[in-house]
Amino acid sequence: MKKIIYFSLVVSSVICLISACRKMEAPYKEYVVPAGLVYPGKAIAIAQSGRSRIQLVWPKGVDKSVVKAKVYWNSFADSIIVDVTSIPGDTVKVMVNDLDEKNYTFVVRTFDAQGNMSVPVEINGGSYGARYQSQLLTRPVNSTLINAAGKLTINWGGADVANGAYASEVKYTAVSGVVKTQIFPVIVKTTEVKTTEITDMLANTNYQFRTIFRPDSLSIDRFYTEYTNGGLFSIDKRDWKVVSFSSQHPGGANAAANMIDGTDHTRWHSCAGCSSYPHWIIIDMSAPRILTQFGVWRTDFDSPGGDKRGPDKFELLTSTDNITWESQGIFNFDRNLNGEQRYSLTNSPKVRYFKFVGTTGPENNMVLGEISAYGL
Repeated sequence: MKKIIYFSLVVSSVICLISACRKMEAPYKEYVVPAGLVYPGKAIAIAQSGRSRIQLVWPKGVDKSVVKAKVYWNSFADSIIVDVTSIPGDTVKVMVNDLDEKNYTFVVRTFDAQGNMSVPVEINGGSYGARYQSQLLTRPVNSTLINAAGKLTINWGGADVANGAYASEVKYTAVSGVVKTQIFPVIVKTTEVKTTEITDMLANTNYQFRTIFRPDSLSIDRFYTEYTNGGLFSIDKRDWKVVSFSSQHPGGANAAANMIDGTDHTRWHSCAGCSSYPHWIIIDMSAPRILTQFGVWRTDFDSPGGDKRGPDKFELLTSTDNITWESQGIFNFDRNLNGEQRYSLTNSPKVRYFKFVGTTGPENNMVLGEISAYGL
């Protein structure tokens, strides 16, 4: 009898529990999806910055049910609907144009044909414009060297890599007469490139250069600084030859050839006790050049503070054939000053030879360190 009563109580409890559960479920029935929710494959997207625009890119993925996508920005105030089925290939690209210069957060949802939508995906990206452009600095040219064969070597200064500088563009006229542009990267294999060579530039012409920037490595647009003229070329003295000279003191340390060896730590010493002003030297540059400036140094050879036995005045003459000479003027030289003293040639003659003539000085002999020429 006790077993029957116990069994009846258990059955009654189970019936009550089932009834109670059904009553609890009743308020939620209208919110339950019988077959479950369907989420199409989401967009695994990246943002590519640009000039007043941003491009969103993502692979179509393995979910072939996706037929469209919707891109929102400005806190869902703006949006674009994308027909994914009409895009060829396996990549979706969405361009958002006419953007102000600032950072944006985009939300992307994909949809299938039944209207089911994916979980939202947030992507951050930046649009660049006049403010960014105004900060860009042209990578400077420290010097330009040209040799007798016409090879141009550009020595670059530092580039604003932190702000996006990644290449220098050089525009010039080639020997064929065609205007060419070449692009030279700022960094190659993590090393900053300091020199650039151009071998086909038309003789006696100049080049222009500018710097190319991209705000980040994914940017779809490039920003450019204004073109800058190449300026004066330093004429490569490795091609020069001393044709003749008035005198030199015995020993290699006093040779006239020391005037063009690339350093003011050596000297040309005219013959001491057997020469007097004028003292002169003739240089063959090995190719015609348009000369616009030249520089002269005193020497510090055997005189750490500088040798004061340079000329007070000198004359520079130029020639195309080493026969007929034209004076470019008489110039003052400060023999008490170390470093290069630069002089301009107003006529900018196109010549192959030049003659330096020391005309007056404190002693009969003359001592000098170096001479350089600049032009095109």
